[in-house]
Amino acid sequence: MTRRKCLVLGAGGLVGQRLQQRLVNHPMFKIMAIAGSPSSADQQLSSIPWRLDEDRPNLPDLLVIDANSPNLAQHCQSLGIKFAFSGLPSAVAQSVEQILVDAGITVFSNSSAYRRTSSVPMIIPEINPHHNYPSKHYCATNCTLIPLALPLAAISKLSKIVSVKMRSEQALSGAGWQLLFDQQALSGKVNPNIDGEAEKTSAELLHILGGVQNQLVTPAEFLLDINCQRIARRDGHQVFVTVKTQKPLELTQIIQQLQTLEIDFELPSKPKQAIHLVDRINPEKHLWSNGEHFSDNPDPSSDLKTGMAVIVGDLSVEKDTISFSAYSHNTIRGAAGGLVYLAEFLLHENS
Repeated sequence: MTRRKCLVLGAGGLVGQRLQQRLVNHPMFKIMAIAGSPSSADQQLSSIPWRLDEDRPNLPDLLVIDANSPNLAQHCQSLGIKFAFSGLPSAVAQSVEQILVDAGITVFSNSSAYRRTSSVPMIIPEINPHHNYPSKHYCATNCTLIPLALPLAAISKLSKIVSVKMRSEQALSGAGWQLLFDQQALSGKVNPNIDGEAEKTSAELLHILGGVQNQLVTPAEFLLDINCQRIARRDGHQVFVTVKTQKPLELTQIIQQLQTLEIDFELPSKPKQAIHLVDRINPEKHLWSNGEHFSDNPDPSSDLKTGMAVIVGDLSVEKDTISFSAYSHNTIRGAAGGLVYLAEFLLHENS
């Protein structure tokens, strides 16, 4: 398999380093350049502090480029780079990603800067592959959306959704690496408020579940009550959901539909099953799932499937009301892993 030359936008942040971790041995992509903030620019990649719990993989010891450099696109072109993976903050991504796109480089973005923009498809492969249309710029979704959207997408195939109520418990890593080194936060003294998260999750959910025509998405329509909060857990976002449907559903119907939500071809990052059903979620034991098994000692640089499944538990139904909790690894499936998976999917679909 030919490995496509790529740029990673993100040197020292959690998403940037997750991207490095997942691309270093990837069969479809080869890291040729790393770009980062001015504070990391002109340093060897090996000198940038490694923020992830797993050991630093055998990365190429590249000189980090300033992501804001006016010569970034030209440098990429000189190396034959045609793909970029962005873990940049939104304010920086707004300009940098567009410059690369204008230079003919396809950008896969984890940033919120261009989400729900009409010219930039935002896709979860198992849910809205029909939102795919030719572009040089694609977005993954908000990390909180993943454990909510996959089960809801499955349920929506059985009945029209009337309303969704969700409460989230979100990991410290969702706010960046700094909280992972903050002793007060780790001890439980963490601000539970996440500004704008509920609004972002609501808008993206309706967008992902919406219809599309002529590259314009018509959002789905149902009532939403979304409440998001930060808790003192290192990794893993858990959501607690109540769904009302237009018609009553049986538990067996729902279970079968949850187990069949998938794309019908193999990809390196595709989990064995998109949704891993359990009786009750254990956040400590259920963080790393490949859809069939949980890992206690994951190596995300070589095993691209682990951490990519959404775990669903506490599932119950009473007439038109379904309740469940769902859990996913926020920096794997919810961020870097999901973005690389999206790129794999798009290369397969657009080839």
